[in-house]
Amino acid sequence: MNRRSCLRAILSAILLAVLRAPGRADSFSDSRAAYEAGRYEDAVKLLQVGADQGDARAQGALGIMYEHGRGVPQDYQKAIAWYLKAAALGDASAQTNLGYLYYSGQGVAQDYAQAFAWYSKAAQAKGAPARRQALALSNLGHMYFWGHGVPKDQKQAAEFYLKAAELGNPVAQNNLGYLYEHGLGVKRDGVQAAQWYAKAAEQDFHFGERNLGLMYEAGRGVARSYEKAFHWFSRAALKGNHSAQYKLGRMYERGTGIPIDMVEAYKWFLLSSQGGHRPAQDSLKRLDTVLTVAQIDEAKKRAASAIPPAPKP
Repeated sequence: MNRRSCLRAILSAILLAVLRAPGRADSFSDSRAAYEAGRYEDAVKLLQVGADQGDARAQGALGIMYEHGRGVPQDYQKAIAWYLKAAALGDASAQTNLGYLYYSGQGVAQDYAQAFAWYSKAAQAKGAPARRQALALSNLGHMYFWGHGVPKDQKQAAEFYLKAAELGNPVAQNNLGYLYEHGLGVKRDGVQAAQWYAKAAEQDFHFGERNLGLMYEAGRGVARSYEKAFHWFSRAALKGNHSAQYKLGRMYERGTGIPIDMVEAYKWFLLSSQGGHRPAQDSLKRLDTVLTVAQIDEAKKRAASAIPPAPKP
């Protein structure tokens, strides 16, 4: 997952979070029940009632339905129109979503200045739930880290990531760990890096799990433990993290902390290679010359059933 898809993974969960928030109006509560039951068209109709009555949460949720094409044809212009209505009423979720559309150039011309402005509004929104402010703060950290629309400033990135991480945002926690591990914008500190990776990992964020596995494998910031490295690589690998899948393959191939199992090694190399991981592709070629046809067939069967299908956003 790259930084854009990482951002998207968080944003795709907002709709359900918005609909699960306590509602003031029956139509909003009913829309939540309809959405969770998969009746998206009914959810849209009910959200429309609240949106027309000026409910900012309903307006923002309706915008997400249009953005993702849930219960309505996908329409970025209508999504933006509803986000703007909700954002004008101070809805931090809608402000963040507007920021993302400007950041990614979806439905509008890419405009980092506008993205930064909307993220800033969301981060400063009074009374906004902590998780929504945290997402906006994390996104501001991204912009400073990459120098998108603002001067590249890793110290500023670290400050925004810290604020978001303290509010529980797993992406910011993982990114802050990365800054500490590599001494970017902060003093290099392996212990701090491992601690922040652990916070992200404990929230099932697969990059945090993978990175924590790397720390245990190398003994950076923590006592070396192949058992714990295997644990965290396994969690990340089952979520589709191709780097972690490759690491599992190497552990099985070499017998690092676990018994050698070449069939399992081939399985994880295969899954990793399907994501374009080049070292895994090279490892597959190597094992193709070692394993029997029966072993390779068994590995492919295991790979086919290893990863559960990803839920729809």
